[in-house]
Amino acid sequence: MFSFRPASRFSRSFFKNSNWWQNPFYILALILLSAVPLFWPELPPLTDAPGHLGRYRVELGIHQSPWLHQWYSFDWHLVGNLGFDLFIIPLAHLFGLELGLKIGVIIMVLITATGMFAIAKAVHGKIPPTAAFALPFIYGFPFQFGFLNYCLSMALALNAFALWITLKKNPYIRALLFVPVGIIIWLCHSYGWGVLGLLCFSSDFSANYHHARQTNKPILSALLTSGYQSGLAMLPLLPPVLLMILWRSGHVSDGNGDWFRFDLKIEWVISVLRDRWQNFDMASLGIAVFILLLGRFRLARPMGLVCFVLSLAYICLPRILLSAAFADMRLVPYLFALALLGLKPPKNQNFARIAAIAACLFFVVRTSATTASFWLYNQAFQKQLKAIDSMTPGSRVLAMVSTPCLMTWVSNHMSHLPAMATVRKDAFTNSEWAIAGQQLLTIHFPEAKRFIHDPSQSLYPHQCRFRGSADLDKTLEYFPRSAFDYFWLMDIPPSLWPHEDDLIPVWSGKNGILYKIDHRFNDTPPLQDKAKAS
Repeated sequence: MFSFRPASRFSRSFFKNSNWWQNPFYILALILLSAVPLFWPELPPLTDAPGHLGRYRVELGIHQSPWLHQWYSFDWHLVGNLGFDLFIIPLAHLFGLELGLKIGVIIMVLITATGMFAIAKAVHGKIPPTAAFALPFIYGFPFQFGFLNYCLSMALALNAFALWITLKKNPYIRALLFVPVGIIIWLCHSYGWGVLGLLCFSSDFSANYHHARQTNKPILSALLTSGYQSGLAMLPLLPPVLLMILWRSGHVSDGNGDWFRFDLKIEWVISVLRDRWQNFDMASLGIAVFILLLGRFRLARPMGLVCFVLSLAYICLPRILLSAAFADMRLVPYLFALALLGLKPPKNQNFARIAAIAACLFFVVRTSATTASFWLYNQAFQKQLKAIDSMTPGSRVLAMVSTPCLMTWVSNHMSHLPAMATVRKDAFTNSEWAIAGQQLLTIHFPEAKRFIHDPSQSLYPHQCRFRGSADLDKTLEYFPRSAFDYFWLMDIPPSLWPHEDDLIPVWSGKNGILYKIDHRFNDTPPLQDKAKAS
């Protein structure tokens, strides 16, 4: 007979041991488990991820492919949005493009989790029992959108902020280190560099003001002195300002807009943990808010001021900043995470144990749900991607994807899934985006007319269609047959599938169909002749 008493005694002694939540093996386990939702999906099921992969295929393969140069160009130049565009280069060479992206996103999640624990340790001097409550916010709404460069910059910024606090007594070493640190984070994404600046300034201002008040300086004098000292400390983070000037002085899209949309700002807060099950996601947010209320928002210095400054930034930021959308929404999960990390540990040891167990359970339940949700997204992805096997390499694909309204809680995450045809078959698809000044990709395919790029692939429900958005009937009537070889409908029910004479079905699955366009109805040369000509 096997005896489980030793294991039982170990578990009881572990949880009865004071401060078991500070055990390095426990912390390491949480960091590693935070990436579990990404282990099973073949492709990270994030909305923008396939579009990013399509761009990386052009980036890495345009000079070897006989087709990609016909529609795309990729020109390296300085922009504050290069995180995964650079990171994918070694990863793709080591693991291949698709696996490389998956490994890169897993590494990014691990770095983010490490940064959260590093901040908690730097602020409190030890890991508080409530720290694990912050980890599920890694998979917040911005992450689900697939803002890879931004999320990578924030992963690095969190670790950099912990280092900034740790080195506060070594200002010269800190100054030397943070010149390259600031540049690296800015290159990943300028937003991450901006957030890092707010974090570091708030942290120093809080410490300087506290010190000034302890020396009995008047409030106004303490404020001015603290602001001046904190401003000087920011000098090592300023070099990217010069890079920003060089970047924005070139040809860029119109920068900023949609200010003070408080209706959306409230929605982003409510949707911070939005994934698949609305009641569950809302309950999870309710638990996080309850923990903050239970702790009476008693945040350790400097996290109170840090969260206050980030809240002001969230209120003041527009929806579109530096040509990138959802600028304000991206802050929300990190604001919640930092507030939870900043909570002062309970003084009562028994209450601290209960809080630690609750945080661990919250993390396990949310991570399990995210794992299940991502598995379901992956299953739906793979069913639609079978259509690519029926495509000829170097083809031109017009795709239409059923896309839920933005405020619909459950999304299919498929808006940019057609770009996988670019990844696997060097095809042109109309789901890529190319914003001047934000990406290094340029699309030049005038024959496609208005079906050249995102969002011409997104088929929204009637109640949320905007002017110029896609309509299936109008697309069938007006899209230039001669410019495309395939017409791909994704996540669209069979009752809406067309039956045009020049559209020949070559593959179909549940809620998806691929048509080959019969060019006998126009003057376009057959696809194999184009391939030979290339």
